[in-house]
Amino acid sequence: MLFRSGQVITPFVKLRGELTFSENVPGAPASEETSASLLPSAGVDVRWPFIAAHDFGQSVLTPVGQFIAAPNEPNRDNHGNEDAITLNFDTTNLFLDDRFSGYDRYEGGARINAGLLYSLLGDNGGTIKASIGESFHVAGKNSFTSGSGLDGPASDLVGALAVQPNDAFQLGYQVRVEEDLSAINSQEISASLILDRIAGSLSYADVVSAPDYGRPNHEQQIWGDAVYRLSEGWNLFGGFRYDIEASRFMEKSLGVEYDCDCMKARLTYTEKSYDDSDVEAGKTIKLSVEFRTIGTVGGGFGF
Repeated sequence: MLFRSGQVITPFVKLRGELTFSENVPGAPASEETSASLLPSAGVDVRWPFIAAHDFGQSVLTPVGQFIAAPNEPNRDNHGNEDAITLNFDTTNLFLDDRFSGYDRYEGGARINAGLLYSLLGDNGGTIKASIGESFHVAGKNSFTSGSGLDGPASDLVGALAVQPNDAFQLGYQVRVEEDLSAINSQEISASLILDRIAGSLSYADVVSAPDYGRPNHEQQIWGDAVYRLSEGWNLFGGFRYDIEASRFMEKSLGVEYDCDCMKARLTYTEKSYDDSDVEAGKTIKLSVEFRTIGTVGGGFGF
């Protein structure tokens, strides 16, 4: 619903039904378990955009508020969890009605999500986008565990900034911090650049430990990739991922590509290393050919 004063109010109702058959789940009292459930949820999304015109473009500031109510999440101890094991809480899922990544978990209880969205649209085509927000669990059972950023009555603060002054350069930043700003729990920055023959990107991530999510140690990684256009249709590409905490390359790759209207062929050499120093780095050579109207074929070998 759009009001004359500018508010956009969107009520929503969702009903999810599921039938689950689980077998040999660790810790379950029976070797086989079958269950069925209906999982309803309802809520309302309220947005009030404020638009301003400037000599250099236009800006939009939008306060956002949501209320979502659902029954408590059913007991999942007897079911397998294959697609919703971890959660990366950030601005991209702050305003989702269910923030789990898959269907094996379900977010229950009543919560309020609040935040600010800002966009600056330049006359030259450049953009700046920023967002900040928080989630409040007000009733029912909280589905999230320690380390998720959503496990308490008030979540961590999440924010994001994206800057694109032109088509050649992009800069992005995501951060999740304690509500009192006492600590940064995760942050990621990335940049990409496109020149005449060269295109590349570079990213850095810093994430604190979260044992309940299978991340026992503080992690810092940097990764990047680049492409160099040799001639019409031919490209040379490469990439890497480096573990700063362990002072080692996790992955390195180099390859050549031919890309035309009817097909794309890639020959790639990849080298991966592992946490266990006794395990040798895995080296592979892979060839893949993608035909535009048929599909992809390929193969490779390791040594």
